Parts: sequence; structure tokens; C-alpha cells
Amino acid sequence: MTPYQIHHLNFLKIAYNNFIKNDPFTREDLSTDDEQFIHDLKNLIEDFEAGTGNVRDQGQDLIERAFRMYPDLAHLIARDLLWYFGGSCLHNMPDDEIEKFQRLDEMSFEAEEESKEFDYLAARASVFGLN
Repeated sequence: MTPYQIHHLNFLKIAYNNFIKNDPFTREDLSTDDEQFIHDLKNLIEDFEAGTGNVRDQGQDLIERAFRMYPDLAHLIARDLLWYFGGSCLHNMPDDEIEKFQRLDEMSFEAEEESKEFDYLAARASVFGLN
């Protein structure tokens, strides 16, 4: 697994841990939909770790479901995951944010072409003005 993938896997784990600490997931009697969602999120993490399944499609579907079913909890999902899974997830991102992630991708490709090591987290901090 690449550092880039590990970065996103960690964001998935953080999202899972945040979701299970919030309503409706703290209720004793979860609805079938809520139970299925949290089960699917856990399975996505397991598939991602194992390198099995169609993680990109699963993730895209799950992120879209989260925004649709739990809009009050959508802020618990790292924006990086919207970019990582792409597709319909990008509808939940403003253009300026998409441009920043595109720049990150360009920086990564440039480093790869030049056979240079790419520190995604440092580059991300720079592009997003987090330094």
C-alpha cells in the first residue's frame, strides 16, 4: 500500500470512528438503514486494507450515501476522501477546492516523472495554506 493510500485509509478510519460516536449511531436500536451504512463503512475499510473488492466504487457510493442520508454528519468526512473516490463525490466540492486537489495531483505526477520522492502531507499543507 502506498503512503497516499494509507493516508486515505486513515481518513476512512477517522470518519468511521467519528460516525459511531454520533447520533443516530449511538442509539441502541439502529434503523436498518443506519446499521447497513455503518456496516458498509466498516467493510469498505476492511476491503481497502486487504486490497480486495472495488474500493473506488464502494467508497464513492458510501460517501454519496453519507451526504444524502446524514447531511449533518458530512463534515466528519475528510474532504480528501471526496477527491480520492471522485466521480459523483466531486459534486460536493467547490471549484476552488477541486483546483487545489488537481494541483496536488500535478505535483505528485511531476515528482514521479523526475523520480523524486513526494511528501503528500507536506505538499497538501502547502497547497491548502496549512503551514
